[in-house]
Amino acid sequence: MVLIMRDGGYGVQGTVLAEPVTVVDEALAVPGAARREPSVVDAAGAPVVDAGGFRDGQFIACNFIDRRTTSAVERRAGAWLFGGFFRPHFGHFLFETISRLWAVEGLRGQIEGIVFFRQRVSMEMRPHLQRILDLLDIDLPIHFVDAPMAFERLYVPRQGSAVGPFSAGTPVFRNFVQSKLRLIAPREDAPKIWLTREGYRLRRGGIFDEVTLRQNLEAEGYVSFAPERASFEQQVATYLGATHIVGPDSSAMHLVGYVTRPETRVAILLRRPGGERDMVPQITGFSGRPPVVVDAITKLFQRDNERNLTWSVFAELDWARVWRDLKEHGFIAGDEAWPAMRRVRRLRLLATYESRLKGKFKLIWLPGRPPPHGFGGGEAD
Repeated sequence: MVLIMRDGGYGVQGTVLAEPVTVVDEALAVPGAARREPSVVDAAGAPVVDAGGFRDGQFIACNFIDRRTTSAVERRAGAWLFGGFFRPHFGHFLFETISRLWAVEGLRGQIEGIVFFRQRVSMEMRPHLQRILDLLDIDLPIHFVDAPMAFERLYVPRQGSAVGPFSAGTPVFRNFVQSKLRLIAPREDAPKIWLTREGYRLRRGGIFDEVTLRQNLEAEGYVSFAPERASFEQQVATYLGATHIVGPDSSAMHLVGYVTRPETRVAILLRRPGGERDMVPQITGFSGRPPVVVDAITKLFQRDNERNLTWSVFAELDWARVWRDLKEHGFIAGDEAWPAMRRVRRLRLLATYESRLKGKFKLIWLPGRPPPHGFGGGEAD
């Protein structure tokens, strides 16, 4: 499709993109402030619709800016690509930060670099995030808009992915990600993968007594894989080479969704009510095959000295139901149901958790009750 100009309806010679891109001459980008969302406007101060986007499941629209009273601190000559909102958290980086970069390839040689809004001035492009961009062939300079900035020309691609309504991704974004990441050579020695969180030492929530779960899966031929201890390339290679992937709802599953092939079987073990919300459409949209969701939570415990809700909660699972669901869908073959946790072991583990984390755990949820406040949304972690 020929790229369509905002101000005249004419094409740019030699440029062919999979989707239209809004082009704004004399654009102004204004970062957010109290009671004002970050906005991109045209020469008249009118909001650029495609510069708005989904963040945390909500669409954030750009506002009108009175250009008579809002002056640019800096003006950048040439043409630039608007990258949207920069979020450094691994899951949100994959879902939102790179979601407009599908347009770079079609505009290569015509743009000077990429510009982002960011939540805090202190945010930087960390090395592991830069490596992701390298693998996506994003080699242009990146700048952040921390004060009103004018552009001679600003290309504004449509957002291609986001937590919530856009979790399945647009076709052009899916093709962009997969065409790059699937070039990585797959790992060949671990066809069955368990995505462990044991390496977090209980500090980021998880599954109660994961040791037992890991041992049960290893007996079925699974290899435990800790994504946080592996490079981005190693993670991609591991998922590309797997025939079966089992893991809790977490940020790791977002990368699984991006790169796994249709023949790969994926099972999500819920550790939070509603934790599958964004992962099911994402994995289905990108791989063409829906994951299996195992909802076997019997108890939810919360630690009292952790502000981050998703890090404060541990889920106790019904091992017999996990065994049954995984066996029913072909992830395991054993005929003997996994035995339930004994009360003595639960009490001992709670004491261990409290000692390590220097906090108290309380029971906050049982099946049949409404989800605790703050859950049911599939927050990335």
